[in-house]
Amino acid sequence: MKKIFICMLATLLIVACTEKEDEKPEYTNPNDYVKEYVQLWNEQNFERMYSDYLSDYVKQNFSHEDYVERYNHLYDVLEVENLSINIIESKDFTEEELKTLQKHEIPISISYDTLAGSVAYKKTIQLNKLINEEQMEEGEIQLDPRSPWLIEWDPSFILPNLEPGDEVRLTTLPTKRGEIVDRNGELLATQGEVYEIGVVLERFNEQASLSKLAKSLNISEEYIKNQYEQSWVQPQHFVPLKKFSLKDQDIVSQAVAIEGVTSRVTVDRIYPYGEVAAHLIGYIGKITSEELEELKSRGYSAQDRLGKRGLEELYENKLRGQKGREIFIEKKDQSTYTVAKVSPIPGENIELSVDIKVQEKLYNLLKEDKGTASIINPSTGELISQVSFPAFDPNKFILGQSQEEYSALVKDESQPMINRFATTYSPGSTMKVLSTIIGLNNNQLEPNKTHTIKGKKWQNDGSWGDYYVTRLYDQDTEVDLESAYKYSDNIYFAKLGTSIGQQAFEKGLQKLGFGESIPFEYPVLTSQISNSGKLDREVLLADTAYGQGQLLVNIVHLTSIYGGIVNNGDVMTPTLLSNDNQSVWLSDIVNDDQAQLIQNLLRKVVSEGTAQDININNKQIAGKTGTAELKSSHEVEDGVENGIFVSYDQNNPDQIIGVIIEGVEDSGGSSYVVNKVEQFYESN
Repeated sequence: MKKIFICMLATLLIVACTEKEDEKPEYTNPNDYVKEYVQLWNEQNFERMYSDYLSDYVKQNFSHEDYVERYNHLYDVLEVENLSINIIESKDFTEEELKTLQKHEIPISISYDTLAGSVAYKKTIQLNKLINEEQMEEGEIQLDPRSPWLIEWDPSFILPNLEPGDEVRLTTLPTKRGEIVDRNGELLATQGEVYEIGVVLERFNEQASLSKLAKSLNISEEYIKNQYEQSWVQPQHFVPLKKFSLKDQDIVSQAVAIEGVTSRVTVDRIYPYGEVAAHLIGYIGKITSEELEELKSRGYSAQDRLGKRGLEELYENKLRGQKGREIFIEKKDQSTYTVAKVSPIPGENIELSVDIKVQEKLYNLLKEDKGTASIINPSTGELISQVSFPAFDPNKFILGQSQEEYSALVKDESQPMINRFATTYSPGSTMKVLSTIIGLNNNQLEPNKTHTIKGKKWQNDGSWGDYYVTRLYDQDTEVDLESAYKYSDNIYFAKLGTSIGQQAFEKGLQKLGFGESIPFEYPVLTSQISNSGKLDREVLLADTAYGQGQLLVNIVHLTSIYGGIVNNGDVMTPTLLSNDNQSVWLSDIVNDDQAQLIQNLLRKVVSEGTAQDININNKQIAGKTGTAELKSSHEVEDGVENGIFVSYDQNNPDQIIGVIIEGVEDSGGSSYVVNKVEQFYESN
């Protein structure tokens, strides 16, 4: 049985083999080769595309590096994504046609996205049937059915119009940073002309002139040498050293008088109003390595500058714009062909509610002092002016300053680099208006009721130990609210605070925005009720009610609350941009009658009280003075004093002016501030 089975199996194999040999093999179809090639291309398998599908002619003219490595490199550098290669049309062949077909063309479409935009083009793949000498018989071609199809290729398959010897370039197209303007279109931050001083080495005598040039430009000799010893520098090159404002004509003239030193006018970021708006506007500066690490995914490079302070930093994303990109081919004759291009998008312009002419007047009056000032339109919440003084020149950070200059700025005792309108201060007696609001709302204040107060000091009971609240004037022994305002009576308001009580007073302050972030574009510190957030000691409650204690308020917040009184009870959200929607931040802090009462009292302070120096003809100035004593404890007798004055003109109540000046203890206290503000009103 075994022998019979083996014989039968052998017979079957012979029959099968005979049938297979009798089958006629199919001719290879060029469509199949192109489909495989396209699939590999979509997969970016350039290695197999090169080794298995290209003709010998192509491989002789284009090396592995020309094809595989160049494809990979360019696709990587150009950040090719969404690659799509498709056959546009293909012809169906009969078996008879394939027997004689030696050449064929198949059109394809190629598209992909790059960092410079989309690229889309069409090409025609040329295929040739592989023929060898064995397939030649008496001068005629005898095609092998199994012979593969090979593809003819050139660099234009990588990028359109790319030819042998061409170079592919990628360039960044710079954008224009947005401008910052005031409400009237005055430029506060813009692109402007500046001088740039540099040397041309072929005409510069280092031994004779280096020291002189360094002194003229206020930079080190080492820095100058480092600049012109860079590898790219040629004798005829202009080597930039330092930029100067067009106002610095004397410095520029002195420098270019040195042989080999020259200047040119270039464009850079400038701040036309310099110190006047320095803390508000800020400046831009070189990106640090730490910043670059964080921001490189957003398109920043090591050569970029970005906002470092103020609105330049706050609105960096809006101001910076978007850089453009261009991919182009540089031909042998230096002509170029653009493959893809994304045009730069300029940054947005920022229009402020600030009136820079008003700000300039205010700053020039206060620049020799230390402090901050804010002017707000009470009916809209718009910031008309926002200053911190003294200040610095932001142009110096753009044009360049020596380490010595920067160190001197940082070490300046007046601390011009501190932005004082972003911080908080003790309000002094300007707090008494807030206490009045809380007292009225809690029915703990009867304006016409008099309180008997004798002498200049008072304490609620013996639990206060040896601590007393003191007042400056004691001519009134029967004190009502009007008298307490006119003479800024600390005892009256300390007694009011204790009668209101801790919880009601705290709630009243919370209703006035204390303890919550101020809804203001510019980041400022939150006003605090106390260090702990509580008024859990009676002495602290009493002190807070007349403006000492631990309560701290931001100048924008304080000025806004006074604006609410003028705006019949509604405190508007402070805004800095001219196109911001106007909204109410704190509603109904007082009713109409209460608002009118406080307005009348503020006028009495000027017409009959502590601020009579500002009782100007043709104006109806109303306001409240304050002096905040900064002492480490109650036992300290004499401390630093800050003067505060918040005011407005009742004839033209569209501007509430809040001013805080530090260190006025030897200048007349709050009277010093009143006199400064008087000059401002007189100038308008």
